[in-house]
Amino acid sequence: MWGAQLAVDHPERVDRLVLMDTYLGAEPEATRLKYFGLLDAASKAGAFIDPLLDVVVPIFFHAGGQTVPEVRESFRADLKASSAETIRDSLDPMGRVIFGRPDLLARLGELPGERTIVLCGDQDIPRPPAESAEMAQLIGCLAAQIPFAGHISSLENPQVVNDFLLNWLPRNC
Repeated sequence: MWGAQLAVDHPERVDRLVLMDTYLGAEPEATRLKYFGLLDAASKAGAFIDPLLDVVVPIFFHAGGQTVPEVRESFRADLKASSAETIRDSLDPMGRVIFGRPDLLARLGELPGERTIVLCGDQDIPRPPAESAEMAQLIGCLAAQIPFAGHISSLENPQVVNDFLLNWLPRNC
């Protein structure tokens, strides 16, 4: 997400761009309010309590999330261990920037299609494959889905992500 903004504003500074598990359109209002509500709940509680984790964690992994249960549980444990200060000073503000982001879809045509790729988990819940296909069409670039992966496809199926990127990137980068 951040790389796309840089590539649009300063194309001379970006040689290749990988947009993975992201969307550059504005967050739909209902979804934005839902995510802001989750951030409010965590901030108010000063912690990610179990009922909140039961809502948050499944968003990041594909349905069932059984392909990498250790990664899913580690993610859950890390969130649960977040201090009130981390939530207040890092997670909450970062989430508000992400979910309150501006709509960049109209500028995607400025990105170099031959040097951009869009990847997403085939079962990504917050950023479904249709959004990736929309962005790839606007950019005029290749799009691919990572099988058996949700929103954190690089953790759920790292071998496929690595193989894909190693085959896509030029050898002299």
